[in-house]
Amino acid sequence: MARVPRGVVDERGRRAVVHDHEGALIALDLENGAPLWRHEPSLRPCALLVGSVVALRISPSPTLVVVVLDADTGEDRWASERVALPPWARCTLDDSSGFSLRTETGADFVVLRWTVRASYRGGAAPSSRVLEESRHTASGAVRVALTDPPSLAVLPEAEAGADAEAETDARAAAWSEGKTDPEADARAGAWPEGKTDPEADAGAAAWSEGETDPEADAGVRAADGADARALPEADDGGVPAPVPPKAPSAGQSIVLDQCLVGERRLELVLRRDAGIVVLRAADARTGTPAWEVELDRTTPRRAPRLRP
Repeated sequence: MARVPRGVVDERGRRAVVHDHEGALIALDLENGAPLWRHEPSLRPCALLVGSVVALRISPSPTLVVVVLDADTGEDRWASERVALPPWARCTLDDSSGFSLRTETGADFVVLRWTVRASYRGGAAPSSRVLEESRHTASGAVRVALTDPPSLAVLPEAEAGADAEAETDARAAAWSEGKTDPEADARAGAWPEGKTDPEADAGAAAWSEGETDPEADAGVRAADGADARALPEADDGGVPAPVPPKAPSAGQSIVLDQCLVGERRLELVLRRDAGIVVLRAADARTGTPAWEVELDRTTPRRAPRLRP
């Protein structure tokens, strides 16, 4: 399924559905960035096809609930019965160390392949036995038929496969070692006391020297749609190469995620000076801005210091 930062795009590349930090859905016209409708939290958009939005309802309970909305109005059409997950599992709005999701689509159906993980969360250094006993991994898949009304079937374990787990093992291993996800950290709030994200700054510095961001490129290549692909290179006809984002300085912006939809580059951007997260569109080759939409308004991580 073709993807955009924080959401999905239809097969024609004309409409996208994205989520804010609370899981409220926003449908956008990709031609001009106009919001078409909004839906209350907490949903994770998974697919947009056959006039329907397929989303995952995020809740604190260890269950999986699939919701189908009308793509034109955002109205609820159907919700599945709860699919039980392991008692230690939780769904998340975006892929994390504990939950990852892969979407496959057909003419009138969607397959959601999920992987959940748990690891040691204590403070003291654990023994090897405690560490091993605290690690859990499970995976599965459901098939959503976009009939009238829709229906859901849990796929057998053999059909669910282990592909979804293998795709995110490297990132999950990094998180389990105490590392954090720069994109999630930046979405959660502005960097404290004017500090910047070293990983994002390093990536942006590399872009300014004409290199590409390996992690962002890998994420784009992993997308299943033809419209979400690596940034085009200049051909022999003298077409100018795409303009990479500039390296951010204090008070400027950080590109958290990006992909191509048609001839436009969509970027999820943290504006540190304004404390907001926006989705913006620009011409992929010239970098000319087309539109931007505010998704989140961040807050500082730390409370301000009080005067003595």
